[in-house]
Amino acid sequence: MSAMNMGAAKSSLDLEEMVAYYQKQLRDEAFFYLQKRGIEQETIENYRIGFDPGKIGFIVYPNKLGDFFENRVIIPVTNAEGVTVDMVGRSVDHREPKYKALLGMEDIMFNEEILEETEDVILCNGVFDVLSLSQSRLPAVCVPYWLTFKEWHAHRLKDKRVFICLGNDELGRRESVRIQTMLQESAKETYIVNLPESIRDVNDFFVRVQNPLDTFMQMLNQTMEETFLVPIAPDVKNITVYTEEYMKRYRGQVSGIPSGFKSLDATLYGGFRTGLYFIVGGASTGKSMLMKQIADHMAGEQTPVVYVSWDMTGFELWARSIARLAGIEPQKVLSGKVEPDAINEANKTYVHISKMLWTLECSLDTTLDKVFASIEQIAVLVGKTPVVFIDHLQRIPAAELLGTTRSWQERQTLLAYTLKQWSRENGASVIAAIPAELGEERLPDGVEASADVIMHLRALEATKQETEPNAALDLVKHRNGTLACIPLRFYDEKALFAELKSETEITGEQ
Repeated sequence: MSAMNMGAAKSSLDLEEMVAYYQKQLRDEAFFYLQKRGIEQETIENYRIGFDPGKIGFIVYPNKLGDFFENRVIIPVTNAEGVTVDMVGRSVDHREPKYKALLGMEDIMFNEEILEETEDVILCNGVFDVLSLSQSRLPAVCVPYWLTFKEWHAHRLKDKRVFICLGNDELGRRESVRIQTMLQESAKETYIVNLPESIRDVNDFFVRVQNPLDTFMQMLNQTMEETFLVPIAPDVKNITVYTEEYMKRYRGQVSGIPSGFKSLDATLYGGFRTGLYFIVGGASTGKSMLMKQIADHMAGEQTPVVYVSWDMTGFELWARSIARLAGIEPQKVLSGKVEPDAINEANKTYVHISKMLWTLECSLDTTLDKVFASIEQIAVLVGKTPVVFIDHLQRIPAAELLGTTRSWQERQTLLAYTLKQWSRENGASVIAAIPAELGEERLPDGVEASADVIMHLRALEATKQETEPNAALDLVKHRNGTLACIPLRFYDEKALFAELKSETEITGEQ
């Protein structure tokens, strides 16, 4: 089903009708999967869980969605009044993404109707955690997997005693601390509940532990007692978390996202990771060209990428990519001086890239909040937060967010801090361009402080020798690594930055 047809289908859905339809389609494979997850028949009926077996022979069930939920257990999401507002499908085989949302509603919590009936609530990681707790008559909610816990969710938990029990890994523990901080002003009490080692999440706990309800209640009581005795946990609590993260890196299970430049990736320990990266350079040094080249490389490797531009149009950015793929000057593409056959040939390669590349062409009315909302919608579609490129920092409209009375240095500082916090909260790489010529001027101290890595792209003296650099990418700040100078050759006639194979030493002011 095409995107256009899918959008039309979604807009005309009767969700209650769809819930009833999918309930009737429950098959042995769905019951087997739910049984593995410890979900009982009563819970299946109470939460109106269904299934989409997809195609049978040459017949597609008349559900208006084609194979959107094929081979997925389907769980309705209801609002506080118990009205179905969305649906979540969880694959019962190994297809990705594991979870798919039909509409991706943002202002909801799964099982939120129980909030009117209880002062105590367990905030857990996913829908199956909630189902496991519900079977034990424990009140639980979760933020649907496509969302990040936000102020709206915190407001829904106002005056509640909240037990935060998320995934039992480093990301889950960090998210628990972030949520607890957000709830301090609204919730009556908050507790972070740590699961035993080797247990993934609440659902895994109730499947694998003997007498899970009694053991879980003991954990809740123990957590409250420890919190009263020691309101602030000592660092010894984090040793397991830190060791777990180290072992992932030792085993090579955690790596960065490659940029396409081997020297840069080696300096960044494998590529870009969660954090804020700045590419700084003077006018016409090729910042946008370099960022677009890196963005295209990532998307070509099937990493989702969002390129946000207040500076250039989507057509101008496409023209630079096509010029690089065709090996011609961008000006020829922009002026329509290239034979259509050459454009069509380059587009064949760009189609593969563009499947994982979204360009947000922004105006003065496009605020960061609007950009973040768009990125979160894209994350729902692909099942993970994309890498975000921003071209460039000074163009971001700041009046609404920061007020009109602040200096430009203060605005840049607060924008940088906002981007940094968003990258941490969403586990994303944010790469932004800043027009500035380091050496002649400095970035505001607050901007430098927010950045994890600052890369200075500078032009060198022109040379006709293709084995010699005419540009350099200097890492002038690297929070967790060493500084470096990476020699580059920019081929204007090919719209291409390339690393030099030889270890040419670059002289000149750094």
